[in-house]
This record gives sequence, structure tokens and C-alpha cells, in this order.
Amino acid sequence: MLNSFNKSYRLRIVTSVAAVAILLSGCASLNFKPDSTIVSTQSVLEADVPPPPKWVVPAPDALPSIDWVRGFPDPILIELVDEALKENTDIGIAYARLEAAIAREKVSRADRLPRVSGSFDVSRTERSNEFIPDSTGLSTGLNASWEPDLWGRISDGISASEIESEAIASDIAGARLSITGQVAQSWFNLIEARLLAELSVREIETQERSLRLTQRRFESGVAGSSDVRLARSAVAQAEATQAARKQRLAAFSRQVEVLLNRYPASALQAASDLPELPPLTGVGTPEYILTQRPDLIAAEQRLAGQGFQIDLARKALMPSLSLTGSTNASGTGFDSFFDVDALLARLAAGLTAPIFQGGRLRANVEVQEAVLKQQLQSYIGTVLDAYLDVENALDGETRLAESEAALRVALDEARKAEERLELRYSEGLVTILQLLDAQTRRLSAEGQLISARAERLQNRVRLHVALGGGAYGDIPPDALPAFLRDQG
Repeated sequence: MLNSFNKSYRLRIVTSVAAVAILLSGCASLNFKPDSTIVSTQSVLEADVPPPPKWVVPAPDALPSIDWVRGFPDPILIELVDEALKENTDIGIAYARLEAAIAREKVSRADRLPRVSGSFDVSRTERSNEFIPDSTGLSTGLNASWEPDLWGRISDGISASEIESEAIASDIAGARLSITGQVAQSWFNLIEARLLAELSVREIETQERSLRLTQRRFESGVAGSSDVRLARSAVAQAEATQAARKQRLAAFSRQVEVLLNRYPASALQAASDLPELPPLTGVGTPEYILTQRPDLIAAEQRLAGQGFQIDLARKALMPSLSLTGSTNASGTGFDSFFDVDALLARLAAGLTAPIFQGGRLRANVEVQEAVLKQQLQSYIGTVLDAYLDVENALDGETRLAESEAALRVALDEARKAEERLELRYSEGLVTILQLLDAQTRRLSAEGQLISARAERLQNRVRLHVALGGGAYGDIPPDALPAFLRDQG
């Protein structure tokens, strides 16, 4: 069982939904032909649009296939991700769904075997007439039935349940990837919030220093009371900003704790600084994500499973053959109960076929075909969303780098301007408004630079998740429940 799950992660599937539909219709009894209202990926590719870009030349060891979390120089992040993959409730739910799917597989396979049931009855009759003795009666019965798989209906049910198990295994990979991305992004948010909270402390210190300078100027008769009030207002605004940033810091701490299945006590401390952004050496081609994204793999598996559901609906119109046998014994003579000849003598065969169901069975075929159409459209949208995620993340790699570089220049210039204006204010050559404006610009540039650095890290996480996540799109054997490892 485990081998079939691992195999599903390395499927090399077709690059268009139209081809997927053709593969599904390869079943002799499927014969599903999408109508003209269904838009396939092939028609999208044939439209008058330029071919998709190659993104980035793949690295020797393609980036999506590596453990990208350990690419960030942050040991705490690695520990948090490992803990989340073991403790997160969403992943636990996904494993429980897989356990249920495997149980449903066993149920569907049982349909191939005969069904045997037994009965045992005891009766006691007591009479008031002393001349007629009381009596005790015993009776046993054994009934067996078996339905040959004439049209492959049972086999289709088994195949559908097996494919659903593989799709749920892909869902587990998707849950692992999603939780890993959420932990990484929330961790970077937490560090950003800490840096901004520390910036608020420095901002208050700066504004209080300006207030003291303004008060000295006011006491010496150089500045007016309005300057003092403006300086006090700036201090109060800085304190308000600090309170908001502290609240944000606590909220992100609780968010990470919940992802780790901890109580949200805001006890998790952020690192002192954001990690450096790892180099991006290659991400593969647009076609590559079709073989990596767990959500795409799961969607394709469910398309195949729905094909079997259509088969089952159509085969419900066919006759069914059942073989039954029974034997029973009563009183004290149970020899015939174990007599095979007696059992064979009571064998019966029955052939049943639907004659009139009010159109119920044919309508069910139409329902299953409509479900396949829905899944086909959903798959097309999922593919396009996957491409959109990657393209946006790759574009963000360039734009965010440009933004960070510009903000570094802005911060350097704002610091120099603030230092100059603070000196000139102490000399009485500029107004308090000019100084406050310079301080605001420097603090704003510093906060924006912190946020830009965090956004670049989060964008890199989004890129890895959009590409399929590499190691976090697989299920390592030691992460599987014991019952699955035993089956492996």
C-alpha cells in the first residue's frame, strides 16, 4: 500500500486536461465525451497567446526537489517545521481520512468474496398438562451467497476506492506542504513584528529626546509652547504605534503556537533578526509543477476515480447474477448441517435485471457525468492558479529585490538628513516641524525596509509552495502511522 502512495507522488502526467479526459475514457465502458461547453487546457494552449515562459533554467539539483526549509539559515525555523509536521491538527485529520479510505478499500474488496451468515434459535415449550411433557426445540441455519463479477462492476468499485486512497495520500502531502509554508511565513511575520516593536522603542527614545531639546529651547525663550505641544504629540503617537506593534507581535506568536498545536499563550519568542534570503538557482519549467504539486496530483487522481464512478453507474443497468445456498437442522440431529451434499442440493442461482426504475439509474449516469465535467473544469482552474502562483512569486523575486534596494538608499539618506536637521534645530536654524518630518521619514523608511526584507522571505516561501514544495510534498515513511508502515 505504501509503495502505491509513494508512486503517486512521482507520476509523470499529461500537460493538458483534454489528454487526461482521453486517458479516462480509455476504459472500455466509460466513453465519456465532454460537450462543447467544456473548455480544455489544450484549447487554452492553442489560443492566440504566447507560449508559457521557461521560468528559470533548472539547477543541477532542481530547487523544488530539495529540503527548501533548511535552505534558510534559521535553525529555529527548522525545529518549528519539524514540530508542526508531527503535531498539527490539519495533518492529523488528513492521516485519519487516509485510514478511513484504506478501510473503505477493504470493504470494497470484500465484495469479491462470498457472504456467509448463520442462525441459531432456541425455543422452550412448557405445558400445564402434567401428562404432556415439556419440550425444547433447537434449530440452526447457514446461508451463503456470492455474486460473480460479470461486468467488472466490483472491480471498478475496488479501483475507485484505491484511487481515492491515493488522492487522499496526495492530500496529506498537500497538507504537509501547506502547514510548512504557513509556519515559515508566520515565523517571518513574528520576527518582523519583533523588529518593528524594537523600532518603536527607538522611535519613542528619539521623540523623547526631541521633546527634551524643545523644552530646553522653550525654557530659554527660543521656542514657543506650540513646539513643545508638537513634540509631546509626536511622543504620544510613537507610544500608540508601539502598543499596536506589541499587539501584532503577540498575535503572530499565538498564530505560530496554534500551528504547532500548542496553547496560544504568546510565549514563543521571535529570533533577533530575519535570516538571509537563500540564492535562487533554478525552479524548473511550467510543466514540472504538474508532477510536483500535490493538489494537481490529487485532482488528476480524482478525475480517474470519477471515470470509474461513471462505469459503476452504467453497469448498474446490467443484469446481476447471484448464487445462494442454505442448509438448516433442527432438533438434535445436526448431521445434515455439516453435510456438503445437502448444502449443494439447496444451491440456487438468480439473475436480476432492472426493468423499471422510473429513470433513476439513467439519471444517476447523467449525474456522474456531470460531476466529471465539474471536476474537469475545476482541474483547469487549479492548473491556471498554480501557474499564476509561480509567475507572481517569480515576478516578486525581482520587484521586491528592487524595492529593498531602493529602501536601503532611502533609509541612508533619511538618517543623514535627520542628523543634519537635529543639529540645525539645536542651533535654532530650522523649525520643529522640519525636524519631526525628518524623523518620521527616517522611521518610516526603516520600518518599510524591515517589512520588505520579511516580504522577500515570505515570497520565497510562496514560490516553493507553488512549485510543489520538494521534500515537503512527500510523505517520509517515519511520518506515516504505524498501520501504514506495516502495510508498506
